[in-house]
Amino acid sequence: MARVRVHRNGGVMKIVFHGVRGSYPVPGKTTLRYGGNTSSQEIRAGGRILAIDAGTGVIKFGAKLAKAGRKLDIALFFSHNHHDHTAGLLYFKPAYLKSTTMHIYGPIDSRGDIKNALDELSLPPAHPVALANMGMSFTCDNIADGSVVRWSPGKRDPELLAAGQRVRPDDVVVRTLRNSRHPVDGVLNFRVEHLGRSYVYASDVEGDAGSGDAALAEFARGADLLAHDGQYQEREYRRLRVGWGHSTPAMAVKTAELAGVKRLAIIHHEPLYDDAKLARMEKETKKLFARSFFAKEGQHVSI
Repeated sequence: MARVRVHRNGGVMKIVFHGVRGSYPVPGKTTLRYGGNTSSQEIRAGGRILAIDAGTGVIKFGAKLAKAGRKLDIALFFSHNHHDHTAGLLYFKPAYLKSTTMHIYGPIDSRGDIKNALDELSLPPAHPVALANMGMSFTCDNIADGSVVRWSPGKRDPELLAAGQRVRPDDVVVRTLRNSRHPVDGVLNFRVEHLGRSYVYASDVEGDAGSGDAALAEFARGADLLAHDGQYQEREYRRLRVGWGHSTPAMAVKTAELAGVKRLAIIHHEPLYDDAKLARMEKETKKLFARSFFAKEGQHVSI
């Protein structure tokens, strides 16, 4: 039987919110509580290191990993290729270490595949060091709606599974759902599973006012934690932001209720909202869904 790794608070999976801000980073004294760095998350499960998105929040995470001074094997999943989800890769210290192996997964968009997107991000004049010259060993795989990536106990490398292949409870599994309601090419949502626990990441999604997102709710069914975009206050969304590809906390709550999830984390905070405003929004959201919280930069959650 595989050895079960138990994290703090008895969980078998640990999630760390390294960046929870949307659109662009906002450092300063008014964003200290919730944080100003853009989207990035760390997930530890079954001894594996996974990251979802590489906004500026990934930079501090990378510095911590590099400081440990050991060989690193990291899987990095991109939900889409907007700069607030990719730009931190250029300053991710493990990417510049020859001792690092990185498995990169991301969508094909209107400009090409994930490798092409990262090449464009890193090539001059945008950046002085191209992806291929950073130093790490890496692979890039395209993923789409319904893709499944699996790590099996005792095997070092992940597998991109064919349709219908079975997984075991002690595998670490990442499933994908394509959500089309984010301009221009949509996004991928992710569900991470291990030993009966599950975590769903749904950034840059726009729900239906009053009814949530039925497809996402089915994808997130019974999850221990759903992290859901809640960028806009209701009044601002209705007045200016319909069709921008982001949700309100109330939309996130509707989806969480439909899915029957245990906890709800609101992510991708609007950069123009300071700590005081986010705290007020969090209080109102808790009235709608008691087991909800607004994610804070550096926050750890075990499930």
